[in-house]
Amino acid sequence: MKVSQYMSRPALTIAPQTEFRRAFDLMHSRRIHHLPVVEGDRVLGIVAERDLLLAAANFGSAEVPVAEIMRGAPVCVSENAALKQAARLLVVNHIGSLPVLNSRKVLVGIITETDIFKIAAGMLHARQTTKKPANKAAGKPVAKKKAVKASPARKRKT
Repeated sequence: MKVSQYMSRPALTIAPQTEFRRAFDLMHSRRIHHLPVVEGDRVLGIVAERDLLLAAANFGSAEVPVAEIMRGAPVCVSENAALKQAARLLVVNHIGSLPVLNSRKVLVGIITETDIFKIAAGMLHARQTTKKPANKAAGKPVAKKKAVKASPARKRKT
């Protein structure tokens, strides 16, 4: 079993200048707990929900970019790696997710400890890996997905 068969793709990402409360709102709305921080095709770090909760306690209402909160030099895994290797990396490094890179070191997905638990429990099956062909008939290349850009934080009603 390969990581590419079970990872979530594409990974939802954020830019380093994204304000931490915006990142938290994004996680909450998408029901996810980890976001790779990217600049171009390069993975700079990863931010977990618990990192953002700690930031909220420490920084309050200050506007702080996730670059100041993220864990830099993230542990990553190849899309061709065995699932067992990914699980081992999660355990040994005491982390909850792994950005998944292709052979060109470009982010192609993410695999989390929850994914591994679901596989072990028989609750997650291999995902379809069919690739959509480029739209050659229309003469348009397939566009790459970009990182979510920072936007002003919305004020919540209490």
